Amino acid sequence: MQSRSPMLCVKEAYMQITSFKQRVCNAIIQGAFEYKRMFLDYEYLIYSSGFINQSYYLINALLTNYLHLTGVNTLLSTYDFYNMSLNGTLTESDFDFIKPKKSEKSVKGSVRQKIQSLLLMPSLFSSKLIAEEDFAKKSIICSLATTDNTITMGFVSDIDIKPKTLLLGNELNKTKSVDVELVLRRNKGEDGFSTILQGDITNFCNSFPGIFICEKEWQN
Repeated sequence: MQSRSPMLCVKEAYMQITSFKQRVCNAIIQGAFEYKRMFLDYEYLIYSSGFINQSYYLINALLTNYLHLTGVNTLLSTYDFYNMSLNGTLTESDFDFIKPKKSEKSVKGSVRQKIQSLLLMPSLFSSKLIAEEDFAKKSIICSLATTDNTITMGFVSDIDIKPKTLLLGNELNKTKSVDVELVLRRNKGEDGFSTILQGDITNFCNSFPGIFICEKEWQN
């Protein structure tokens, strides 16, 4: 009989002694750090020649958007929820799985997928992205959604677009999705994008010369 790996045994033991709500709380706290590192410290530009509604999209997230990505219910303000998550003081009593017109079982199922997605979020811009404008999934409606085939993140429009939902796997409509050709990143509040995460900048700079400083030295 084949022996089981020590890591698998440790994971199973953790699952047995840690309640679902504890695991959710731990994932939300861990995800808050990754959310800051990815979305509060940086802004992004996403471009595809296949976009119809806009030529490109600017992602400028707020800390108050984080709660939507977790799927839980809370009486805390979105501001307090994020800050308590980031500083590690969020507790199990600060949230629940009770939502109008939804069973607790269905909410837990959704949260289970969202916390898995939170832990996969750091790799979102590391793989080739595809995107869909006017994304709709059940009651979720987003201006834009992107996926790396591991998670799907949906965004809503304000002046820029902001995170609204996080789903596990690729939830885009294959007939409506397009390849993302360029992803740029800049430090929060800067005028120019200095980092290319995906794609070739040349054609984009020629088409939109006034958006950022194309002459500066690019970092890959």
